[in-house]
Amino acid sequence: MERKVDRLRALYETFFSGIERQPPNAPRRELNRLVLEMQQIQIRNAALRFRFQSLSQKWTLMTTYWNRTLREIEAGTYRKDVARVSRRLAQKGAPLTEQEAVALGIPASRARALVARQAARGGPGAAAKASGAARAEESLPAAPAAAPIPPAAPAPAAPRPSGVPGFSEDDLAALHRRYDEAARTTDRPAPTLEQLRERLVKHVPQMIAHLGTEKVEFDVVVKDGRAVLRPKTGPGRRET
Repeated sequence: MERKVDRLRALYETFFSGIERQPPNAPRRELNRLVLEMQQIQIRNAALRFRFQSLSQKWTLMTTYWNRTLREIEAGTYRKDVARVSRRLAQKGAPLTEQEAVALGIPASRARALVARQAARGGPGAAAKASGAARAEESLPAAPAAAPIPPAAPAPAAPRPSGVPGFSEDDLAALHRRYDEAARTTDRPAPTLEQLRERLVKHVPQMIAHLGTEKVEFDVVVKDGRAVLRPKTGPGRRET
């Protein structure tokens, strides 16, 4: 499993860098199924149990990072793509076309999102203004021009509260995705995001008071033909 996780991470990095055109969805589904199956096995060896728990936490962190990066790519805000376009804008001084973005090594699907975001930030008349300025400069003597300053990167948005203690909206959405993936292997559907929110709002404060912690983390396991949530630490585990 550790070798498969490292291999999948390498595949995602090649996709994020633009070498691969599609994310490795099939290997990820296979590895996710394997992790869910292993969570149902009682590991008696303490060293192996600790090793698997560390791998599970690593898997959760990586899937959260991959999902966030995929959303940035779809929105045209992925930092590596934006950096390439910013350097090109500093040289050209005018909005890029989709063909120019592809020539920089950005896949066509991601280039469309970047160009659309660039047009939205520059406004509908940005291209016409740039063209008119270029024609006006042609009639003037050539003069050394200072390179335009690249646009500043947007400040990261603060996590949105979900109403569940210790969970942001992104944390709650990631837990719901894991819950839904586990439920697809059974005959019982997962609750909706709002239903899961209502359950956690009711039970998490009681768990925090009982365990004496600031946050409760959950594992998603399949038991008796249905997907359930189990708190990762503390005595008296309760299923949701």
